[in-house]
Amino acid sequence: MTRRKLHKREEISLHDIINESLNEIFNNKIETDFKEIDYGEYVAYSFKLNSGNEYDLEFHYSSEPSNILLNNDKTLGEMFNRSNNEQIECFDIAFTLTNIINKENPYEFERETNYSEHIELFGRMAYILSKIINNQNRIKLFVIGGDAKRNKLKIYKELFQNHFKNYFDLFYGESQYHTGDSLFLIRK
Repeated sequence: MTRRKLHKREEISLHDIINESLNEIFNNKIETDFKEIDYGEYVAYSFKLNSGNEYDLEFHYSSEPSNILLNNDKTLGEMFNRSNNEQIECFDIAFTLTNIINKENPYEFERETNYSEHIELFGRMAYILSKIINNQNRIKLFVIGGDAKRNKLKIYKELFQNHFKNYFDLFYGESQYHTGDSLFLIRK
């Protein structure tokens, strides 16, 4: 390890260290084996981390009303050239631990793991998402629900901005099916 000599005026801030760590998380794709599981109402892509923990990246086929106002002061309908009373088909994206018994129970489904494996987790998710999104050209809208904590939405936003900015424009808005702001990813 080389030590860098700091000049009196040169300082490294906590912000710089955090940004460097975030870049490692969001710029990294980790090749991952995964299996597709069709649950009828949704499709899950199950994968395992080096720790042995297993996760499901879920794609729920859904729709959103075109009158949803986005943070760019346009409605979904305006973004898709649709009238205000139409539904726009989408995939609602979620991820969770694989072994959750009752996914209808918000406490179990939204429980934070605190396993400190976020770098590997998001690197594997980025890899899987790149494979799936490229195969789903028909769907032009993806939604990540506002039920997730605000910091999770920011993490998803960073993930998509770093890996998929050439594919999607990102907006916040209030989804029909979620509480609080959701992240809307609109295919370019």
